[in-house]
Amino acid sequence: MASTVLIIANDKNLSKTYAGLFNKKEFAIFSAQSGRQALSHAKSNHLDAIVVDVTSQRLNAKTLWRRLHGESSAPVVLIAMPNAKIDSAIKHAGVVPRPLVSKRLVARVKAAMDARPPRVLTLGTLTVDLEKHKLTRGNKMFPLTPKEFVLLKLLMTRAGQMVTRKTIIKEVWETDYTGDTRTLDVHMRWLREKVEESPSKPEHLLTMRGQGYKFVV
Repeated sequence: MASTVLIIANDKNLSKTYAGLFNKKEFAIFSAQSGRQALSHAKSNHLDAIVVDVTSQRLNAKTLWRRLHGESSAPVVLIAMPNAKIDSAIKHAGVVPRPLVSKRLVARVKAAMDARPPRVLTLGTLTVDLEKHKLTRGNKMFPLTPKEFVLLKLLMTRAGQMVTRKTIIKEVWETDYTGDTRTLDVHMRWLREKVEESPSKPEHLLTMRGQGYKFVV
């Protein structure tokens, strides 16, 4: 089965050039010239890797990465000018310098895919598909919204630890504003309806009153 790669570059000719480097028998390529197109592809397709040309002045790489991260866990490979300063907030699997892209890009993408962490997260009877954003509880499967996915993943990867409201809001909603946390409470209620056998008597998603939440196996 061909690996699916999304290439993001605001120049259509560049996108075609990058796409032409990949063997069509090994890779299925999607191209996007804007953040909106990129997000649409990420929502609609299972992606194995994402390539972003950050030399484009019309693409806000940091904002784009954050939004893509909410839709896909595929590794991100950047194309940048030599000695370019990459924002530390952009987690990537490698940088390929322009104009010497050539076969380096394909090699880096393959290496990034090989180094991917497990595609599922399992704790007890709960399994989260990190690619398809679905939760399995016993023999039941539940789709997760982007915010539900990031929230549940955050709590499950810190199982047994209390995660403060401030940390959750910053990680999930990407803001430091904590004046109104009702949105968080609503999302926790929705999440419990999928995670818990009895949402009104949660066993996994516990409220640490006045502090935050904790995931317990």
